Order: sequence, then structure tokens, then C-alpha cells
Amino acid sequence: MFGSYSIVDAVKSMRWEDVVDILLVGLLIYYVIRLLKGTRSGQVFLGLGLVMGAYFLSTKFEFMTLRFLISSFASNLIVVIVILFSSDIRRGLARLARISFTRTNPQMVDAVNEVVRASFFMAEKRIGALIAFERGVGLGEYVEAGGQINGIVSDRLLLALFHTSSPLHDGAVIIQDGRLAAAGCFLPLLPSEDNVSRFFGTRHRAAIGLSRETDALVVVVSEERGLVSLVKDGEVVVMMGAANLRDRLLAHLSLTPHKEPEKKVRSKK
Repeated sequence: MFGSYSIVDAVKSMRWEDVVDILLVGLLIYYVIRLLKGTRSGQVFLGLGLVMGAYFLSTKFEFMTLRFLISSFASNLIVVIVILFSSDIRRGLARLARISFTRTNPQMVDAVNEVVRASFFMAEKRIGALIAFERGVGLGEYVEAGGQINGIVSDRLLLALFHTSSPLHDGAVIIQDGRLAAAGCFLPLLPSEDNVSRFFGTRHRAAIGLSRETDALVVVVSEERGLVSLVKDGEVVVMMGAANLRDRLLAHLSLTPHKEPEKKVRSKK
């Protein structure tokens, strides 16, 4: 009874600031779990939890040697966390800094349409391709290392760049602000020891690697299977058709398609 009364009293004495404080902490914990879920850092985070559990046991049962070792490790815990979670921290801060709202950008929408058209044509012809859309996290370092173009995105240009006779066909194309910034760019490959890498080729590994390091959207065309995939946050999703890819790209880029002007048909008298 006493416990129930104390809880009721605590609830009655809560201020609105306390409620907001609890909600913010809950959202922060949820966001961290969602950010680390399915990543290697998530496994490391679980390992750190086990270490903290061992420290609790060493304190309770007076395991002096174990407690000393864990205490020495904990003194540098902040540095260890920053090093281990550097990529996830960078990606998470970029997501927090990016305000997602729907906008109209005709040049970007046109770029999406050209990429979709070229991707499925190349898939039909079994031509491999790797196309990355920059979002909140800048891809300038990859652009500078590739062949800079800064041209209008078109299906013909993409087909020419990814044709096997092109010297830039092995790398990736990067699109910034609706323009084709560079081609022949080499992206960070997924480590070979990663369990996911053995199921994918080089292009998919590069797409997964970039999407884990940044918040970029990456379109992959497989020359072996003739499939078009969209990679986001390390997850590969095979697109069932051009409309599927177009809708997903527009949604993830927070774009609204511009409407074509309707043609008026004169009625015959």
C-alpha cells in the first residue's frame, strides 16, 4: 500500500517540466537504440553493457582485481566510445541537423527521373551502375577524388559514363543538388569480414559502405542479375519497377514531383 501511495504522490507532485524531461530522455534512448540497431557498433555497445554488468558484480562481491581492471578501462570510456562509434555518431548528428520537410526542386526531380529511366534501361542491358544522391552529409571528398563533371543529369550521359568502354564506368556517379557532380568516384567498401559482404559484389559493398558512413541514397544496378536496388542506411532493397524506385527516391529526398501543365483539347463543333 505504501508503495502505491508513494507513486500516486509522486505523480501528483510532477510538474509539466518533469513530464517533458522524461519524454525527452525516452526519445533520446529510443533514437540511440534505433541508430545502433543492426550495426557493428550495436554489438560493441552490447559488449560495453556486459562490461558494466561485470563491474557491478565485482563491486557487490568484492572481486578486487576485476574491479581494478574495469575501473582503469572506464576512466577512458568516453574516448573509447567516440573511437568505436565515430561513424554512427557522425551519421546520427547529421540526421539530427537535417530538418526533413517536403520541398519542390524541379532540377532534383528531373535528376531522379533521369536516374530511374537510365537505371532500368541499364538493368535490361545488363550494364552495372552505381549512383549516389547526396543528402545531409557532404560527399565532397569522394567528388574531389573522382572525375569532376558538374553537368546536367540525363539518361544518355549516365549510359555513356557506365558503358564498359568508358574509363569511368568502374566508379560511382555522385549527384549533388540535382547536378551530376562527378563520375568514376571510389566509395568506401564494406569490410570483407562483415557477414553481409559475401552475399554482394563490389558495387553493393561500396553502396552499403557509403550509406553506413553517410546518409546518402545509392542506386545500384547489377549486371549479373539485371536488378535495380536502392541502398539506404546499409539496407539493400530491390526495386520492383521504375515507379517504385522513383517514389522511394522522391520520398527519401523530401521532394514533391512537379506537375506537367495540362494540355487543353479543343472540342470539335
